[in-house]
This record gives sequence, C-alpha cells and structure tokens, in this order.
Amino acid sequence: MKWGTFTLALFLGWVTWQPYAAAATEVATAAGDLQLSLAQALEMARTQNPLLRATRLTRQEQQHNVAAEAARFGRHVTANASHLSQRSPSISALEGVQTASSSTMSVGVGVEQQLRTGGRIGVSFDNRRFSSNAAYRIIDPVYQSELGLEFVQPLLRGRGDVNRTGLRLARAAEQAADLDLSEAARDLAADVNRAYWDLHYAGQDLTVQQQLADGARRLLETVRTREAMGAGPRSDILQAEVGVARRDETVIISEGTVRQAEDRLKSLTGLDRNPDNWDQRVVPTSAPPDESAMQIDLATGIASGVAYDPQLRRQALQLDRLDLELDLARDASRPQVDLRARVGLSGIGASYADNTEVLGDLEGRSWNGGLQLRMPLGDDPERHRYRRSRLARERGEVDLERLRLALVNQVREQYRMVRINARRARVADLAVDLSVQSLGEQEERLALGLATVREVLDAQDDLAEARARRLQAVVESRKALIEWRRLTGATEL
Repeated sequence: MKWGTFTLALFLGWVTWQPYAAAATEVATAAGDLQLSLAQALEMARTQNPLLRATRLTRQEQQHNVAAEAARFGRHVTANASHLSQRSPSISALEGVQTASSSTMSVGVGVEQQLRTGGRIGVSFDNRRFSSNAAYRIIDPVYQSELGLEFVQPLLRGRGDVNRTGLRLARAAEQAADLDLSEAARDLAADVNRAYWDLHYAGQDLTVQQQLADGARRLLETVRTREAMGAGPRSDILQAEVGVARRDETVIISEGTVRQAEDRLKSLTGLDRNPDNWDQRVVPTSAPPDESAMQIDLATGIASGVAYDPQLRRQALQLDRLDLELDLARDASRPQVDLRARVGLSGIGASYADNTEVLGDLEGRSWNGGLQLRMPLGDDPERHRYRRSRLARERGEVDLERLRLALVNQVREQYRMVRINARRARVADLAVDLSVQSLGEQEERLALGLATVREVLDAQDDLAEARARRLQAVVESRKALIEWRRLTGATEL
C-alpha cells in the first residue's frame, strides 16, 4: 500500500511540474478576433490617427501661405468708372446763363506690378468727357485722354531683397511644418510600436499566469489526493486553495492589462472610432525581432541624432527666421527715401476721334519726378527694435547649443538603458530557469513527503515573480531600442 501511494504521488507531482518547464504558448483566438500585424497597425495609424491628420492640414495651410506671399509680386489690373453731374445758380456773367450745369464722365483702366526691388511700376489709360452750358466754352463737349507710366522706387527703407522676407518667412514656416509632420509621424510610429509590443507581451503574461493558475489547481488536486490517502494533513488543502485564489487574482489582473493594451492600440490606430470595435479582441501576429546580435555604437548614434533631431532642425530654422527678422528691423531703422517719376501723353478734342488723334500725334506730353523723404526727429523706436532683434538672435544661438547638449546627454542615457536592459533580460532568463528547477525539486520533494505545501507555493511564487521580472525586462529592452532608434533617426523602429 505504501509503494502504491508513493508511486501515485510521484506521478501527480511530475504532471504538476511539467507545465512550468514548457515554453509559453499563444492564446487561442476566437472567430471574431482581429488578427493584426505590426505593419498593418502602422499603416492604420498613418491614415486614421487624428493628430497626424491635423498636422498634415497644418502643412497644407503653410503651403498656401507661401503661395500667397509669392503672389504679392504679381500683376494687378485696375479699373474705374464714374459720373458727376452738377447744377447751380450762375454767379458769372461770362457763363451767359442763369443756371449753370455740367456733366463729367470718366473711365480708366491700368496695370501695375509690385517689383522685387520694393518698387512699383504701373501703366494707366484714363478717358474723360466733360460738357457744360456755359457760353464761354468754344468746344462742348470736350473729350480728354491720358496715357501715363508711373514708377516708384525706395532708395533706403524697403529697397532690395528685404521685400522677399515675407516669402522667405513663409517658406521657413513651411519647412517647420514639414518637420512637425515628420516628427509627428515618427513619434506616432514609436507609440504604435510600444503599444503593439505591450499588447503582445501582455498576452504572453496572461498565458503564463493562466499556466501558473493551472499549476496551482493541479497542486490542489495532488494535496487532496494525498490527504485522502492519509499522506498529508488537511491544513495543506487550505494552503493550496489560497494559492489557487491568488493565481486566479493574477489572471484577472493580467486580463485587465491586456484589455488596457488593446484600448491603447485601438486609440492609436483609429479602431476606437467605430463602436463595433470597442469589445473586439486584438491579437498581434508579428513575432518580436531577434535583437540579440544587434550592435549599437554611441558615437554613431550621437552623430545621427544631432543630424536628424527635429527639435534641433526646428531651432536652426528659428535662427534663420530671426536672421530675416533682424534684416527687417535693420531696414525699418533706415530713413524712408522714395524716387517717384511719371511720364504721360495726353489728348483733347471735340470728339473722341479728335482726342485720340492728338494723343497719337504726341502733341500733349508731360513728365515729373522727384524724391520724397521721411525720417524721425529724435529717438527712433525702430532702432530699439533692431537692437532687440540682435539680442533675440544671440539667444537663439544659445538655445541651439543648449538643445544639442541636451540631445547628446539623452542619446548617451538611452545608450546605457539599451545595454542595461539587454543584460537585465539575460539575467532574468537565468533566474527563470533556476526558478523552474527549484519548483521542480520542491514538487519532487513534496511527492516524497520531504517538503510542505507552503514550500511548493513559495516556489510557485518565486517562479511567477521571476517570469514577471523577465517579461518586464524584455518589454523594457524592446522599448529602449525603440526609443534609441527614434532618437537616432533609424529608418525602422
């Protein structure tokens, strides 16, 4: 009878130990589950994420700003038409009438263009018909036309390339919007990677916790069998039941962690926009890449990070913008001196044909030209704005250096984190192997009556803790590599 009891207990102990030595298997998927690869998740995020869509719209806005600034140097057509009628009692005997009346009709067209030098050139053609009942007028009605060419050019303030500053600022803003879009897309890809692997490892943790719960139940059955055979006290059953309850609790917690990870991934990929997807299970299908042989170099990482970092590039664009604003402030501090010139041809006649004939004969000519000066008397506020712009430019250089040093420190810190987490994962693997061996030995000793249920439960707890630490180490190692690649501008996260 003793040999039969010993053999049965040994067999039950062996069955109880086997699930801990086996590798974790993936959870079976239900028919309604969503099978999702990492590439699919990234593509869904790129097309559905609201933040990325908003950043794209901002970039399109900046493109229109550039087009608007470029259009400032286009041609413009002007046109006018008016009619003036006057009637009043006569106050001159020369008019020969008691009530003087007159009528004026004007029509004009023109073309003007803003020059990149800051000047403006325009051509205008104006026509007028004037009629009056005054007796002294020998021609009535009178037709007049004038063809004029006008040119205005600033000589100090507003002269030259400074007039393209608005266009350059708009292009710098467009480049900044491109950087924002690139940074948002890369940050989103990193977030999706982290959320995807969080869900993957949360599923693995749930599988491990379910296996541990199954092991606790098998231990409970073993203890009950031993107690029924008189090989153990009844108090062992209570301890085993407590162990089952604790394992069931960890399973519930792990299930909640999986659901939270699913919701996070759904939020990033836009799946949560459809209420039908709220309760749908997401099953990752991509396997973690083998990164054991991956080598990273600190010097290369720093150089790549400095060349890629969107914040540094954005600050460099900010320096360009400050340079442009400094040019504007320097220009605004100059006196305003404008050269103005106009030449024209005019015609007059009793009919429009006579008028145009005189105009064509070049008999009526006119021209004028001159300089216009405007400058402040006393303290000029523009000079103070210019000095302020110079200080802002110097502060921008300091900020750029500060950001560069901060990035270098961040890359160095991430380099250490990658190496530490890789070593941590290897040590955690060893701890799991040792915990599996320890649990197996304790269960064998329990089968031989040399160990207590409490010792087996403690070994189970040690294994659960070791596996949790290993999973955490793997997760942290994976996230550290994702962040390293994000910082150094790697093509793939």
